[in-house]
Amino acid sequence: MNKSWLKCVVVLAPLTFAIGCASSGSSSSSSSSSSEPPTTQKAKAPIPPDSIFAKVKEGMSFNEVVATIGQPTTTNSYITGKGFIPFHYGGDNSRIAAHYKGVGVITFSQNNAFSSGMSVIDINYDPNEPGFDRGN
Repeated sequence: MNKSWLKCVVVLAPLTFAIGCASSGSSSSSSSSSSEPPTTQKAKAPIPPDSIFAKVKEGMSFNEVVATIGQPTTTNSYITGKGFIPFHYGGDNSRIAAHYKGVGVITFSQNNAFSSGMSVIDINYDPNEPGFDRGN
């Protein structure tokens, strides 16, 4: 009796896996046939050359940015999903979003798990930026 149960598990497990993989593959082929890209993310506006954000480059530290363009209007910090991985010793465990009113948002990411250093990973120019976190 015990051996027949084991045979069922050995036969049905790969079959279940194959059926699951086949069904997920068909949905991706139908979405790739459409010619329009998904519009889930808002397109970034180009940074004008006379903007203070033109002086900021990816990889700059938080202190470099503040020394170059000044203090942000507000900042908010948050933890990423990587912060919950038990043995993740890499970077990007936390981020800081620096809001500059009327200019946009600069996002900084933690360099590694053992330092408090932050580097620019995203520059989002938005002349309609209110200078605080809008919660989206």
